[in-house]
Amino acid sequence: MIGDVHYAAEVVRRGVRQRTDQSVPVALARVGGFSSPPPMQRRAGRPWKTLVAAGLVLAGAGCSPTASAPPVHSVRYVLEWKRSNVTEEPDGWDVTNDLGYRVHVTRGYVVTRSLELIPCNPAPPPVSLLDAITDLLGPRIAHAGHSAIADPSATKTAEVESLLSPRAHTAATLQPGAQKYCQLHYLIARAEPSATGLPSEVDMVDQSVRIEGSFQPPTGESSPTLFALVTAVANGRLFDLPRRGQESFALDTGTASGVVVVRRNLDSIFNHVDFANMNERRLGREILQNLINDTEIELEVHGDE
Repeated sequence: MIGDVHYAAEVVRRGVRQRTDQSVPVALARVGGFSSPPPMQRRAGRPWKTLVAAGLVLAGAGCSPTASAPPVHSVRYVLEWKRSNVTEEPDGWDVTNDLGYRVHVTRGYVVTRSLELIPCNPAPPPVSLLDAITDLLGPRIAHAGHSAIADPSATKTAEVESLLSPRAHTAATLQPGAQKYCQLHYLIARAEPSATGLPSEVDMVDQSVRIEGSFQPPTGESSPTLFALVTAVANGRLFDLPRRGQESFALDTGTASGVVVVRRNLDSIFNHVDFANMNERRLGREILQNLINDTEIELEVHGDE
């Protein structure tokens, strides 16, 4: 070994001419402790680097610099309210329910916790070791008939909407990637501190619905009875998205964008609510059920390719 080192050092010192086979002096230089070829070898290696660079240029010649990226399709969620039978008042609005109660609303809030499209044939998500251990220890939490595993189309932030001045607006616009969707999951649930639209006059954190006002029974009593309903109960539902023609799906975000309109109904929000004979918990459940069951879904598809 020592002899090899001395021989390598002597070869480098004398500056012998390089042989056609470059592997021999390179190996000798490494034995002598060089981390890179001597100067003469670096110069000799330039044609090799030139050939590599030329090969890279030729390989890239087939790539068109004008090739455009695939189009990005989006999903826009629009929240609306139907109120054709609601009478506007200076301090709120009135509506008569199906039992004959005249209800006057002076303040109200509803929390849209999440909106999410459901794939027609969802593939099972990859399961990590931690997830597998968690599943063994106990089931995951689900909200109102939907699993805790969210699709990329799911909204990330809850929104508190005022019932006193309901308006149509865009709740979120997302780009979920290519997927075929058939359903929508709509969830009303408790607001978090990060929710948008939190009012300053009342605390809506950890509440799902709050409605204040008065009611008059069908008997026609002149003096209205005040009420204040506050609940943290959640309710959600899966809605089928309207399909076009004979398609097996409603929206393919690989080829088109979609606008999903979620229209709630103020006209029927108090239907089946017997104010005089129901406790606050029952009132809250009835109102939540009306909000969910009477919701209408519309889908607008744009940009099919």
